[in-house]
Amino acid sequence: MAKSKKVTVELNPNQKWYLITKGYAQKHQMTLEETLEIFSFETTKAINKDIDPEAKIVFSLDEINKEVIISNLNGEVVENDFEFEDTEESLDIQRISFIALKDAKKINPKAVEGDKFPILLDFEIIPEKSKLAIKNGFYQNFKITEKKKIYQRYLPLVGNKIKAEVLSRNSNGSYNLRFEDGVTAFLPASKVNKSLDMNLGSYLDVYLEHVNPENRLSICEVTTDSPNEIRDIIINEIPEINQGLLQIVKIERTPGIRTKIALKATGNSNAFDPFGGVFGEGAKRILAISEKLNGEKIEVIKYSTNILEFIKNALSPAKIVDIVEDKKVYYAIVEENEMKNAIGKGGANIDLAIKLTNSKIKIISVEEALEKEIQFNKNRLYERNKPVKKPKYSPRDSRRNEYFKGIEINMSEFSDDVAQFNETQKNPANFFENTKIKTKNNNPKAKQKRLNGSELDDLFSQEALTFDLDNENDYDFIDQIEFNDFEYEDDDSETVDDNQNQAEKPVVKAYKNAKVELKDFKVDTDLANYGLDLNLNLDLSGFEDEWEKKK
Repeated sequence: MAKSKKVTVELNPNQKWYLITKGYAQKHQMTLEETLEIFSFETTKAINKDIDPEAKIVFSLDEINKEVIISNLNGEVVENDFEFEDTEESLDIQRISFIALKDAKKINPKAVEGDKFPILLDFEIIPEKSKLAIKNGFYQNFKITEKKKIYQRYLPLVGNKIKAEVLSRNSNGSYNLRFEDGVTAFLPASKVNKSLDMNLGSYLDVYLEHVNPENRLSICEVTTDSPNEIRDIIINEIPEINQGLLQIVKIERTPGIRTKIALKATGNSNAFDPFGGVFGEGAKRILAISEKLNGEKIEVIKYSTNILEFIKNALSPAKIVDIVEDKKVYYAIVEENEMKNAIGKGGANIDLAIKLTNSKIKIISVEEALEKEIQFNKNRLYERNKPVKKPKYSPRDSRRNEYFKGIEINMSEFSDDVAQFNETQKNPANFFENTKIKTKNNNPKAKQKRLNGSELDDLFSQEALTFDLDNENDYDFIDQIEFNDFEYEDDDSETVDDNQNQAEKPVVKAYKNAKVELKDFKVDTDLANYGLDLNLNLDLSGFEDEWEKKK
């Protein structure tokens, strides 16, 4: 099989210029006409400066023959005996500006001497110095034109999200990026979200922030911490905004740390409060937004036309006592323990509140406000510090206690210990001996009875706590025990006269004796071993009321 011969087609200069023009146009995303216009402008400028001030060089496109024709539209027809200083190596540079009459008549028979005549130009005639100037002019002009086109294309996209590839990281922490159409962008170090992985070659969503054609390199400046990112996410996550029930007033953000979003209800939500739906069930919507932002804290602020109220809302989660304005400065008065919340970590909370409300805010403590004699509303302060009055007696509810759900406590040892304690009180001499024997006994115990939650509730119900003291002899051991009187409020104490004391029933007398003498009663620590906290600080005034009624 005969080998196929490679055919080499020799291109003329005009065809070569066509390929050059097409290559520049594709590289800089321009049309052929725009590229030829640059060639014409820069070539004319160089020739005007060094050769012919009146020359006008034009690069014309011939799409049919795939050629680019170069000509000087301001050429002049000269007599036939005009002497051109041509050599074997090159043509005379004057041929850029002049053409002999006989040569002009070959193109246009009506040509006469002195006419302005378009002269076809051989680019090789141009001196090397001029060629270098033309080449540099090409590059500069292409960059300027490219920037103009990028500016026109991307200016309407400011604030929008764009996919970009990470090209390189600069020494100052900034990054060079590239959009999907090849346009490069600059990401300043101050606009980098620290929670993002900026791996070279990776793709990420950025927001176009500025388009500046005066920049020397990339005219597109982007950011990874734009508030518009929050706006896009919350619009998708909170349907009340799309439905026109809520309106986004302003968004301020410390990237990767905290974002405050000011929302206000529109007139379409008079029937209900749309803010309840913002958080969703269990704040699921807010958590979903935070998750999409790599755990960034999201705070929804209720907007108010009252600047004092708006500032108080913007400083959440800090609890503000009052906001006072003085000479366009807003003093946020807080208690000492709320200073940290009001300022926030690294000042993040106060900074975002200042930006959100566009106000000058200063955080001061209540003590400082009092020292400066700043007049403020102290009602909230008094309400916060007002002691809560607890009821002295609250009847126990016999229903199942929810705190004991699913808990089974072994009470058999407790019952055995109580029985043993009662027995030892009848025989005090054997008390310590029996205790030692119990401690040393390591034999396996019989299977113990376990109580479920409902049985445990019964043990602690009001009925179970009512003592049966009909047989006074069963409580003889109490005579050997003392304990202090319970403390009662003065206004709850009752005076009993001597005649009434003489008529007391035996049961009441036994109770009063026990109350006075149980001072040294020791509680078996086994209760603590079963997880029951004996430091309950029980209010026993109710029991006294019950006993007093039985008189």
